[in-house]
Parts: sequence; C-alpha cells; structure tokens
Amino acid sequence: MNSELIIEFDKKVTIKSIKQWETYGGLLEGVPTKRSNKRTIEHTKREAKKITGVHQIFLIDPEQKPIDHVKNYFFGTPASLPKITCVAELWYNDVFRDKNKMFSSLCIIWYQEDYAFPIEEHILDAIKEIPFSKICGEFDY
Repeated sequence: MNSELIIEFDKKVTIKSIKQWETYGGLLEGVPTKRSNKRTIEHTKREAKKITGVHQIFLIDPEQKPIDHVKNYFFGTPASLPKITCVAELWYNDVFRDKNKMFSSLCIIWYQEDYAFPIEEHILDAIKEIPFSKICGEFDY
C-alpha cells in the first residue's frame, strides 16, 4: 500500500501514522445504540488527539446501520458503526497560512468494515474532499 493519499483533489499527503482497532472491542454486553455510538465517536476524537498529538481532527461521518433484531431496547435505538475504527495522521510538506511554519498536519478518523489496507473506496473519495488547507494544523520540525 502506498502511504500517500490525495486531498483537496490534487495534493499528496503522507500517512505518518495509522492506528486501528475493533470499534466494539470493549463492549461486554448489550448492543450499541445511536446514543452510545455518539459517545464512542467522541471518545475516539479524544484518543486521536492523544495518539497523534494533533488537535485538528476531521471525522468522516460513519453510517450507522440499524440493528433490526432488537426491538424496544431500553437503552435507545440499536445501531452499529462499521467494525473497525481508523485514526490516521496526515502530513503535507508545505503550509497554507503561516509561512513561518514548515509543514501541515491533520488527524482524520473513519470507520470501515475491515482493517486497512486497503482503505475502502468511499473513504478515499471522502478524504479527497476534506478541506485540508483550511483546517490543518501548521507546525515546525
């Protein structure tokens, strides 16, 4: 797998790091709900900042699939996120706003059904549309 991705349709960024885990690896009982998924996503955002050291986070909104076999669930509307959580730090060897800095970085979070690599095609399409130059952090070496 190539460690480069295309963002903003024409800029090559490098995946400097990627961490992946099972989305529900710690779920001991019950089923996930839309409400618990929201907490899971917020927890992932906090973890992503710790993992990468980058505070500029972009979430590719995951599709939540209804869990139909559970009816009238007391804890909320049963729904599941894709099986694997992915957190990646992207680097671009230039800056867009602060010419005193040396490179740009952004942490992105997405969910997909299997471990990357490959990154699922619809995720690659979404990455191309990220407004990287507007939301990335800019840093010195």
